[in-house]
Amino acid sequence: MPRSLRPFVAAVLAALVSLPAAAAGEAPPRFSKDEQPLRQAVEDAAMCFHFAGEFGGDGSARDREVRREMAKVCKDESQQRVMQAYRRNPRDRRLYPAVLMLDGMVKGPALTEAEKARLCAVAKTELVCP
Repeated sequence: MPRSLRPFVAAVLAALVSLPAAAAGEAPPRFSKDEQPLRQAVEDAAMCFHFAGEFGGDGSARDREVRREMAKVCKDESQQRVMQAYRRNPRDRRLYPAVLMLDGMVKGPALTEAEKARLCAVAKTELVCP
């Protein structure tokens, strides 16, 4: 990614991650110093979801560019970190948007319809919830 776009992408990412909290009138999710790898994984999940929506599948130059960017943020280790944190603490609302975005994109069991409904009711994100 060109350096000139990094501040813009960072701003978009911060907005994506904080959308559900802002819609609910809450402060954006906060992570402690010790949780910075988890914070990064949550941000990566939002960017992975974003780029997945831009991928056309036609083999174009744009697809190649999107695939390169996806390779940077759609990492199994990062995605597993989010899902493991959620499985350890399913009441951690900071993870709900990322978990919903990653559902179906990561290896492992998919969320049940009841679980999706519960997370959507709390996260209130239109990006992945009807």
